[in-house]
Amino acid sequence: MAKRPSEKNERIKRDYMHYRKHAKQRSPKTLDGEIAALERFDVWNGRKDFGKFHINWAMEFRTHLERAKTASGKPLSKSTQRAIMATLREFTIWLSQQDGFRRRIKVEHAEYFRLSLRDEAEARAAPERPAPSIKQAKHALAMMPETTPRELRDKALLSLLCLCGPRVGAIATLRIKHIDLDEKCVMQNPREVATKFGKPIDSFFHKGFPEAETVLAKWITYLDEVALYGSDDPLFPATAISAKGTEGFKAIGFERRHWSTTEPVRKIVNAAFKNAGLEAYGPHSFRHMHSRHISRTCKNVAELVAASQNLGHSDALMTLKHYGQISREDQRRLITGQERKEEDD
Repeated sequence: MAKRPSEKNERIKRDYMHYRKHAKQRSPKTLDGEIAALERFDVWNGRKDFGKFHINWAMEFRTHLERAKTASGKPLSKSTQRAIMATLREFTIWLSQQDGFRRRIKVEHAEYFRLSLRDEAEARAAPERPAPSIKQAKHALAMMPETTPRELRDKALLSLLCLCGPRVGAIATLRIKHIDLDEKCVMQNPREVATKFGKPIDSFFHKGFPEAETVLAKWITYLDEVALYGSDDPLFPATAISAKGTEGFKAIGFERRHWSTTEPVRKIVNAAFKNAGLEAYGPHSFRHMHSRHISRTCKNVAELVAASQNLGHSDALMTLKHYGQISREDQRRLITGQERKEEDD
């Protein structure tokens, strides 16, 4: 039988969450992951008093994580193990500085919450991220219909991803005034748009997608001249749903509000690729698409830095490390300087 939570431990975890939220300015999503990691450790450890900490707890917990399974029965990924251990490490450091714990817990004890060097390296290794090619993105866009306002909205959404690859949270919260067609720019004001870390981002349209610019302009014209939307209205309004007697629920137009979640954006993008007979890529894959294209075609450092800023990254190294992966064939070609010979039929 699982032991009931310890009142003392729960109070400590609550105080730590307050510290992480207000002193370290962590986001709600980050805090959810950290409290889940602390709870996992607390349950595994039988709800023992944190004040009686022993380094054996850390070493045995590492073994536990190596053997742990997910809900689907698969082993925990190394990156997940690393994130959990990092949370316990930060928690131990904080705990060592609190009244009533200093004598028992030392800062150096936190170092026991680490994976092996090999596992750490595996956890940090960037996995291969699936992303469409430029041709695939153009094909998916071309295959999308635009005969109804809803179809035009969905096609304009994919067009914006083709043009500059904004994050899905930004797409769901953009307003009409954030698009400047003359400047070919998406102005992501963090006071109004959900940007990562609340950063202001100006993203300009990548060249080579004239058809996407045409669709986006057509959609904004519809919102202005037909739907009579104002500049503060959502760029991609939520679908209005109504009950139609025995026919069930049907879409009847738009509501003058943003989507409440980002799930509709993902569904639109997935469906566009599926209907084009391609792998069902998600909206984030466009960021990889743009980064890989730039990594193959940029001629100087300035172009690379510009592309990185366009994605809202703090520096170009992040773009290269996390998004600029190239295929094995491109790697071979760039290193050897030779194109692969076509096999005979």
